[in-house]
Amino acid sequence: MKKSIYIFLSLIMILNLVSCSEDYNGISNSGEVKIKTFSANAKLETLNETSGLIELVFPSATDLTKITPVITLSEGAHIVSPENPEGPIDLSKVTVYRVVNGNLYHDYNVVASHVSDKTKILTFSIGKYKGVIHQSVRTITVLYPKGEDVTALTPKFTITDGAKVVSPTATTLDFTSPVDYNISYLDETFTYKVTVVPTDLTPVGFLGEAATAGEITNLDEKAAWNWLSENFVDPVYISFDAIKKGADLSKYGVLWYHCDPDKLEIPSIATDATVIDALKKFHTQGGGLLLTSAGASLGASLDIAKNGKMWNNDWGYGNSPSTLGENWGMRFTGHENHPIFKGLRMEIGETSRFYIMGKGVKVKGHNAIWNFDTWTGYNFDVAKWQNENGGKQLASFYWDDAMNQRSIITEYERQNGNGATITIAVESYDWYNEDGSPANSYLDNLETLTGNILNYLAK
Repeated sequence: MKKSIYIFLSLIMILNLVSCSEDYNGISNSGEVKIKTFSANAKLETLNETSGLIELVFPSATDLTKITPVITLSEGAHIVSPENPEGPIDLSKVTVYRVVNGNLYHDYNVVASHVSDKTKILTFSIGKYKGVIHQSVRTITVLYPKGEDVTALTPKFTITDGAKVVSPTATTLDFTSPVDYNISYLDETFTYKVTVVPTDLTPVGFLGEAATAGEITNLDEKAAWNWLSENFVDPVYISFDAIKKGADLSKYGVLWYHCDPDKLEIPSIATDATVIDALKKFHTQGGGLLLTSAGASLGASLDIAKNGKMWNNDWGYGNSPSTLGENWGMRFTGHENHPIFKGLRMEIGETSRFYIMGKGVKVKGHNAIWNFDTWTGYNFDVAKWQNENGGKQLASFYWDDAMNQRSIITEYERQNGNGATITIAVESYDWYNEDGSPANSYLDNLETLTGNILNYLAK
């Protein structure tokens, strides 16, 4: 008898698990909860039942905020959200469609995009020299060794699956002048302008505490190195211990130190007297420095700033990961022509601000920035800070219309033979998605910004 009771209770528990956690006033647990078809006269419509993702690709002139889909469901099922599922509805951002049948439900993520958003050259290289792709303006720049012949180069590239190159038809081309690549997809054609720039190429050095790149344990630092190693020509990982033992830094055009611990401090080996002397020598001989996250601390030991300070407002170190409820971005009004901001993807109508971290990503939110609020003594006077510190404000937070609230990208310009230094230690400059959170939808801007900075500092 007891055994029968246990079996009965177990069956009740199983039924509770397979039913949804919300009560939809149904009594059936056996109905199917599927969207069978979802059509809106798009050029391409895909429904992935496994992932629950429905994607619609429309002609580039389509208003994605007024889509009118036609939907068929499993027998007995109905949609409880959104309120007006067959529109007109805004599908320009991910919209959750919840299908209910009895006590069961299933969610689908529906999103629409334009053909222009999907038609891309994804990678472009000439030999080992990789192109920097600016998707927002469809340009590709390939830095190529100065003095080498560029009249008969054979690039390799990848493009959107299903797209094709209309022109040029030849595979070996003369890149003395820019070459237009025309890409066709879903009855639309788009042009990428490819420019080969003869350059005195100098390798990028990536600094760290670990003995080798393979031994980097910090996930944000590892993600930054992985991107660099996959996108720059022959970058070199350099440990601080190797510098202490006499590593030659003169062959590098720029050194990048990205350090993102849970405390706002850098390892003691980074400020070892021998290491600091070597880095100062590199810098005074014209070498550029990119110091990011807690790595900005190194600037104090290198005497980068006139008053020795690299920030005046820090918080967030020691945070647990949290999910962004909105996009995070930067404003660079007044510096629209600065090379580091070339090719960034901006929202329609924007000319001097961009997002760099997308909603839904989990981040720890580390900050060490310049704040010009009244309590700092600067009273929103950026010129006063610049005179005291020597830094130049290149970017503030997305919302800082007057560009007098913060400096989250700071440049210490070349002078007296010294190389330039750029620091970024703001929460939105983050390479790793914590806890397996969704991919950063603005990762391309993070990569473009960083690539632009490294190329700028190496000159």
